[in-house]
Amino acid sequence: MTQASAKETQSRGINRTICIGLGGTGRDVLMRIRRLIVDRYGDLNNLPIVSFVHIDTDKAATQVTGIRTGSTYHGVDLSFKEAEKVSATMSSKDVTMFVDGLERRSEYNSYGPYDHIGIWFPPQLLRNIKAVEEGAKGIRPVGRLAFFHNYQKVKTAIETAERRTRGHEALLLKSGFKIDPGLSIFVVGSLCGGTGSGMFLDVAYSLRNLYGEQGARIFGYLVISPELYGNTTRMIANTYAALKELNYYSNPGTEFAACYDIENLSIIQEKRPPFDYAYLLSHQTGGEYEILTQGKLCNVIAHKIGLEFSGELAPVIKGNRDNFLQHLIQSDKHPRPNSQIYLTFGLSAIYFPRDTIIQIALTKVSSELIKFWLNGKGQSPDPINLLEQFLIQHHWHNDLVKRDGLTNKLAESVEESNKTLSNSIKTWQNKLSKLISESKNKDDRVNVRQQLATEFYKQFRTVQPGETESIRGYWLTKLIQAAPKIIKELSTNIDDYLIKLLTPIEANFAIKNGRNWLEALQYELHKYQRDLQELIADLGGMKRIEDVEKKWDNTDQIIEELENRFILIGNLKNNQFQDECKKAIQEVCKLIRHNFDLTVIQETLKIVSQLQKHVQEREKEVAAFSSLVEDLQSAYEKEERELKQLNFDEMSGEAIFDSEDIELCYQTMLPENDLRPQLVLASSAITETSGKGSSLAFFLNMERATYSQLKQEIDPTVVQIFAFRGSNIVNSVIKRFMRKYSSSAGSTRLTQIMQEAQPLLRLNLNDPYFRDEDDKSSKLVGYKDTDESDVTDFKKLLTQDLGISTSVLKAIQADDEILIVNEYAGFPLRLISSLERMRNPYLREQNSGTSFLHNDYRASFPDIIPPDARRMEELEDIFYPCLALELLTENQENQELEFQHYDSFQDSYYTAAVSANWMEALEDLANNRNMADTLQKILDDTISKMQNNPKLWENEYLPKLRQFPDKLKQIPEDSQNFPYIQKVYVSPDNIQPTVKEGVINRFWKKMEGKLRNPNPLPPTDNIENQKTLVGEIDFSSPLNNTNNRQKRRLELEQLKQDLDEGFITPEEYEREKEKIFLQYPL
Repeated sequence: MTQASAKETQSRGINRTICIGLGGTGRDVLMRIRRLIVDRYGDLNNLPIVSFVHIDTDKAATQVTGIRTGSTYHGVDLSFKEAEKVSATMSSKDVTMFVDGLERRSEYNSYGPYDHIGIWFPPQLLRNIKAVEEGAKGIRPVGRLAFFHNYQKVKTAIETAERRTRGHEALLLKSGFKIDPGLSIFVVGSLCGGTGSGMFLDVAYSLRNLYGEQGARIFGYLVISPELYGNTTRMIANTYAALKELNYYSNPGTEFAACYDIENLSIIQEKRPPFDYAYLLSHQTGGEYEILTQGKLCNVIAHKIGLEFSGELAPVIKGNRDNFLQHLIQSDKHPRPNSQIYLTFGLSAIYFPRDTIIQIALTKVSSELIKFWLNGKGQSPDPINLLEQFLIQHHWHNDLVKRDGLTNKLAESVEESNKTLSNSIKTWQNKLSKLISESKNKDDRVNVRQQLATEFYKQFRTVQPGETESIRGYWLTKLIQAAPKIIKELSTNIDDYLIKLLTPIEANFAIKNGRNWLEALQYELHKYQRDLQELIADLGGMKRIEDVEKKWDNTDQIIEELENRFILIGNLKNNQFQDECKKAIQEVCKLIRHNFDLTVIQETLKIVSQLQKHVQEREKEVAAFSSLVEDLQSAYEKEERELKQLNFDEMSGEAIFDSEDIELCYQTMLPENDLRPQLVLASSAITETSGKGSSLAFFLNMERATYSQLKQEIDPTVVQIFAFRGSNIVNSVIKRFMRKYSSSAGSTRLTQIMQEAQPLLRLNLNDPYFRDEDDKSSKLVGYKDTDESDVTDFKKLLTQDLGISTSVLKAIQADDEILIVNEYAGFPLRLISSLERMRNPYLREQNSGTSFLHNDYRASFPDIIPPDARRMEELEDIFYPCLALELLTENQENQELEFQHYDSFQDSYYTAAVSANWMEALEDLANNRNMADTLQKILDDTISKMQNNPKLWENEYLPKLRQFPDKLKQIPEDSQNFPYIQKVYVSPDNIQPTVKEGVINRFWKKMEGKLRNPNPLPPTDNIENQKTLVGEIDFSSPLNNTNNRQKRRLELEQLKQDLDEGFITPEEYEREKEKIFLQYPL
């Protein structure tokens, strides 16, 4: 659905709303409602008067969304905020304290800390309960226990949610909304499990307590389809038990009582039903249509709730529901009257599946992004060019022909007094040369010879080889010490360049380029390694001090020979001496340089070896990352295929679109002419979240990363940047529908979609004691009505082919969906078709002794399915006369009605008891044939005694019968028996053709017939002059025989009306007619 504009929503009324989700189903529905709000209004914050609370006994449940599109939708995070989540859990310690507290209850002098729970919690369950942190395990009392334990948390969350809905009048008025008075609260959950089923009544009554006096309307949307949750016996039994409790508290005369918090006196006593509107949903309509998945049903419920508070059809929905009120407050016509407070609905749509189309388009965007990462876009540089660019850029080689930069870098990296070896040797050499040049005579030459020997040994020791620093020369040690720093520097160069190649904004960006460059660099290092090894072999081994001694000895011998030789020319000897000395210096310098150069090459070889390892590690990392990205690319391609193969069955109805819509959405998100900049933008946004720069290189350091983890890094950003771009794609579904189907096919398909919108609850509406009236149902079809031909033809399909009244058609602004909504209201639970199938597993579980189905182990809840109507009427003719004649006495201790029965076989009396609640008592009698027969015998024996002794009737039982109406008048209005007084006795001043005769009235007539005085009646005037006592039944003039013809006529007319309206069968009609003839003889 498109976002609502201010013009579209101008002056539209809207209610403050709280949506409360119970358990997994509640979460799934709430998440879909949040998604609808984002779809319609762009952001959750744009509709601040709707707030959410999710309550679950599974502490991990709030971390997942339960919807296929994930936690982000159109760039908006749908996840619940902390204030919206209530983990209604109990730790092992909490449970232990609770169990110990109840088991040690006798030790407390006054009220124990858990007594308010112990009064209803099944004691047999105490030793089986564990920590409540992973759900209620399908046990309803555990779900209720979790609510009690976390009541203050729940209460605080709800009150906080309510406050969040306030103070937004000005903001919403700018958007065209007017906030209507009142508060709507929606409670959503399943009755099949333990969490929602266990706490839904407590949640509803807590809401009644908090906001019931403020005019809040409380809606229940309750799922009763165990088939969607596994259909286990426990789930079926839970559903039936929850419905029994709901039905009990929805009947007049009952009271819900609970104490949630002793310290804060959080006590509730409430006589109203739990919900103002209780919607019950199954997975199937009254026809053949079934919803097969839980998610689809949650989607349907979410759309319905969304219509309630924000849709354009909300006023229509509310208006239709107001028309149901007269039916919701009535009971059915069964002898055991049943509350008809329940509703159900069905919803289908012909819709443009924007969510799924956007999801497919986003998947294509993600796939394109991954391709960009792998291969770049529009560039594929030669790896050799990349390598040479790197070598020059980072000064590895100044001359790409010689490629001697690494050895030079190492050699130049060591210094002594800010001088390199070359400079130091040159300075040393110049110093000695000067000394030699200044020698003039033999004494000078002797001095030079001595100094040269010392200097040679001293200088050579700076490059002397050795295993330890104490032996090894200074320069060699410095070279060895410099190597790690060089390795670190060069490794950093490699990493920096790799980071650059993996930075999306760079021209040469691509994982492939990074891999190719690393491969070229590794080849370069291997080649360099071989060259260094050849140089080392050419240079031979290290020179030793002995080599210097040998050089000097040879020089010294030559000098000695010169000194001993007689030379006539004055300076010739001195010149020769200087030449030999300088030659010796050159030779020693060569030895020194040899050792230094050899060490440089050897250390460079080590450096290269370390660089090879470093590059190898990077190659592995990049290869692994590349493989990860390739796997992710395959995953995205698979996801895209699977999404395209889906039947888009997210809603009842039909999703209507074609493949061009996906491509259009994709092109809108990622235009071809702006492809690379947008992919760079997305990549940069993803890498920025790492806080480690704008390169993909940070992914290389993710330990044991999977493509799923990488996907979690990518998807939210892609959604945030691109999703909203596809949200404004609008396509008229009416046009698409009319072009997809021919006229006849369109009519057939539309009929099918209408059937899918039938209420999602199969009901037996032909029950003789139920009146199915037209105004108990509502239908609406919402679509964008225009003058275009396709729309006109569509309207004709609806009105002419399908026969839908134009009053049902409602105009809406959105043209991307057609909504069909049906509601049905005012039916008793006993009409639910699947109820009998639920009842049998319930009875088995209930009687097993190991199941804990009800939330109060003390309570006995009347069955939803009443006894046979004919049997109930027979029992009424037994039970109420026994009550009036005081053959049943009330036990003040247990509030039960008791009667004595003589067992002739054992020659003893025993006491039987039934409930003081008349309907429960009749149900007990219907379910216990022996007890009913016993009471029948007691009544028959009493009547027989009266026939044998008429004085007994006149003096004892007739006065009791006459005083019985006075007792009925004393029954308070809030009593469970109050609604049935009219059935028991109809006073003479209320006898009307439409009022059925009371049981006691009929009984008196029966007794009059049996005990009629054969003597003539006393004079009429005497009878007329007699005054009726207050509270006494007046069995005089209204019932004398002169009016029998009139009475017979009235009774027969009423009986005929019951037959015509289907309340009785023809056989029952004939039987009752004979009774009337006998009752009123002419």
